[in-house]
Amino acid sequence: MTIHHPSLVIRAEGPSFQVPVAHFGRRLSKIGFSNVASCIEIQVEGPELPATEQLAQMAIYARQIFIHQPNRRFVRVLFVTGRRLRLFHFDRSGAQYTPPMDIDKDPKIFVRLIIGLSSPKESDLGLDSSIQWKIENGRKVGGTLTARGTNDAELIYPLLSVDPFFRRTDIRGRCTTCWRVSDPVNGEELLVKDSSRTFDGIPEVVHLQEALGIPGVVQMVTCDLDSGQTKELRGFTVVPATFVNRVATRIVMKRCGDSIVRFASAKQLLCALRDAIAGHKEIFKKGSLHRDVSIQNVVLGKPGAEEGEMGILIDFDMATRRGEDGCHPPANWQIGIPLYQSRAVLSSKHLPRILPHDHLDDLESFLYILTHILYAYDRHGVLHQVDEMLTSWDRCDTYFAPYHKESFLTLPVDPHSVSERWPEALLDVLRDFKAFLLPFSDDKVNIMKGRCKDGPEILEAMKLNAESHYDEVIRLFNIGIAALKDEDDENPLHESPLPSRKASQPMARLNPSKRRSDDYPDSQPVAKRLNFASCLSPDSESSDSSVERRADKLPVRNLPARHVDVSSSSSDSDSSDSSVERRANKPLIPRFPAGRLNVATSSSSSDSSSSDS
Repeated sequence: MTIHHPSLVIRAEGPSFQVPVAHFGRRLSKIGFSNVASCIEIQVEGPELPATEQLAQMAIYARQIFIHQPNRRFVRVLFVTGRRLRLFHFDRSGAQYTPPMDIDKDPKIFVRLIIGLSSPKESDLGLDSSIQWKIENGRKVGGTLTARGTNDAELIYPLLSVDPFFRRTDIRGRCTTCWRVSDPVNGEELLVKDSSRTFDGIPEVVHLQEALGIPGVVQMVTCDLDSGQTKELRGFTVVPATFVNRVATRIVMKRCGDSIVRFASAKQLLCALRDAIAGHKEIFKKGSLHRDVSIQNVVLGKPGAEEGEMGILIDFDMATRRGEDGCHPPANWQIGIPLYQSRAVLSSKHLPRILPHDHLDDLESFLYILTHILYAYDRHGVLHQVDEMLTSWDRCDTYFAPYHKESFLTLPVDPHSVSERWPEALLDVLRDFKAFLLPFSDDKVNIMKGRCKDGPEILEAMKLNAESHYDEVIRLFNIGIAALKDEDDENPLHESPLPSRKASQPMARLNPSKRRSDDYPDSQPVAKRLNFASCLSPDSESSDSSVERRADKLPVRNLPARHVDVSSSSSDSDSSDSSVERRANKPLIPRFPAGRLNVATSSSSSDSSSSDS
C-alpha cells in the first residue's frame, strides 16, 4: 500500500511513544506516527502551494498523529518551502496557522521552532501527561491514568488495556476516547471517558449527577470538568468572539455490559430495552432528556444483573435540561442518527413549525432500536442481511424519511423473514409499541403542518401525561417478557452469546448519516457518514484497527482546504466542519526549553507511517 510520508519527522521516545507494529508482509519500521513528536513537510519543486493546500496536507499528518497517540491534545507541524515556512497548530477546536515567515531574514525563528517541536517535556509537545505507559522493547505493555477523585485528590488508575477501547478519530469536536481501568482500591473495572466539550454547552456531568442512584442509567464515579481549554493553546491576547473554546473533560464511570446487539435471547433483549426505558423515565422526571437514543447508546447490564439494571442508557453528551416553561429545546434534525429519529424530529428540517423535542420522540427512538434489531438479527443474536426497509430509512433524502417511518408505523404486517426468526410474543411487543406511538406521532406532525386548531391543548396533554406514556410502554414490554419466560431454556438469560453470531449470507453495506454526539455542539451539527456494518455487527470495534490508514485518502472533514479569517468567521463556527484561524501578528510557538533534537527523514523507511492496530 502506497502511503504518502512527510519529508522529515522528529522522532520521539518516552512514556507516550512506541515503535510501529510490524504488519504481515512488511518489514519492521523504526519510525511511524506512533513515535514522532512532529512532522515537517518540505516543498522543493514548483510554485509555493497556497495556504489552504498546505493546511489540507498538514491536517492529514496531524490526524494520523492524533490517531496513533491517543493522549494527544494538540499537534504542531511545519511546512517549509525554499525560503519560507509556516507553522500549523491543530487541536479540538480546529486549526490555526501563522503567516509565512522568511527564513533568510529571521533564521533564528526556524531554530526556535525546531527546538520547541523537539521539547523533552511531553506537555509542550501536546501530550496529556496524566496518561503514562510502561515501555518494553519499544512497545507499550502497561500504563496508568490519573484522575481527580473526591476532595480534588488525584487517583492513579491502572490501565487494563494499553489502547482505548473506543475513540473518535476526527481532529475537531468532542473526540471522545474511552479507557478501561481498574479501581486502585478494590480492583473493580471502571470506564474513563475523555472528551472535549464546548465551553458554553451543558456538561454531561450535570445529567450524570442527576442520574446517581437511578437504575438503567450509567453511573458516574467522579469527574474532572476542566483539565485544559483550547483557548489556552492559541496564544490569544483577546479570545475572538467567533472562537469555539473546548474544555477537556474526564469522567470516571461504572463499567456496563456489552452492546445491546450482544443479547443472548429474545427475553434478554426485551429486558434490556425495558430497563433502559425505565431509566430514561426517571431521569426525564428530574428534567433531563437524552435526545440521542440509538443502538450505540443502549448497552446490556453486567452478567447476572437484577431487574432494573439489565439494560443501561449511556452517553448524555447531547442531553438537555427542561426549561422554565416545562419544555425542552426545539427538535433539531441534526441531533442524533436519522435511523432512530422520530418523525417529528426528522420533519423539523422542512415543516414550518418546530415543536420541542420531548419524551415521545425518545420513546419512538427506542421503537426504532427494537425494529433495527428485529429486522437485522434473529432471536439468538445472529446477524442477517439488512432488510430493505432499514436501507431506505438510511439512504433516502431527509425530506422523505418521515414518510418512510409513517408507512412503517401504519402498516401492521411484518416481513416473513422477520416473523420466522422471532417469537410471536416479541413481535406483539413491536406491533403494540407501534400502535401506541402512532396517534401521538400523527398529532405532532399535523401540528407542525398547521392542520390542528387545538394543537396547544394536545401538546399540553402530552406533557402532562408523560409518566403514563412511559408506564404503558413498560407494561407492553413486561407482557412480552412474561410470555417469553419459558422460551430461553436452551439459552439462559445471562449465558454467553453463541460462539458464532454472524449469518452465512453477506450483509448489505449501508452508510447511515450518523451525526455523532462526539462531532457536533448543541447548535448546528454536521452530518457524518459511517459504515453501517459497524452499527450492526456484534464483532465491530471502535479502535485504531478500524480506522482507514491510507494517509493519502484520509478525508479532512473538519478542516476543508479553505482559509477562514477570524474577522469573517460565522458566529456559529461550531456548526461547520471548519474552525481555522490565522494569527497574523504573533508566532504560534512560545519559547520552549531546549531539548534533544532528533530529526529523522521519514523517507528513509518506506513503512515509516505504519499504523498501530
